[in-house]
Amino acid sequence: MSIRKVAVFAFIALAFAGGFLVIIVTKGTNIHAPALKPVAAMTPFEGKLVVQSIDDLRVGGRKIVLCGVAFAMPQSMRAVVTEAARREYQGLALRCKPVGSGTPCDGNVTSTFRGAIVAQCLTPDGMDLAAKLVEIGMLCGQPAQAGLTYKSCALGS
Repeated sequence: MSIRKVAVFAFIALAFAGGFLVIIVTKGTNIHAPALKPVAAMTPFEGKLVVQSIDDLRVGGRKIVLCGVAFAMPQSMRAVVTEAARREYQGLALRCKPVGSGTPCDGNVTSTFRGAIVAQCLTPDGMDLAAKLVEIGMLCGQPAQAGLTYKSCALGS
């Protein structure tokens, strides 16, 4: 193949690519990013506590995760701890602040986790439910989420 034929072929390929680029730019691709779902503003909410299990809590019909704490006992203890939590706290009136509205977890965790609202919940007299559950040994503080707000169950702390 002569240099002249290669040059003509390169010119035709370049013209085709240029024309194709013009079509894409002027017409668009009709490919659009999906519309984002509007995010509901996370505002404090109130309700009675329902203890489905120690790590499946609901307040006012909303599934919640208490920020900064977690169940860290052996799974064999889950039923015993759940029953004790129900006996003590089922029906307790709470006001919950979602993460991002002044909780110890702000900036460290997202406001939702697996479909639940991550929140700090207080009784009308100001008792922090997570702090109480840590104090009596049902839950353990998670320093990566809430710093030193709640006592960790880790050895040596």
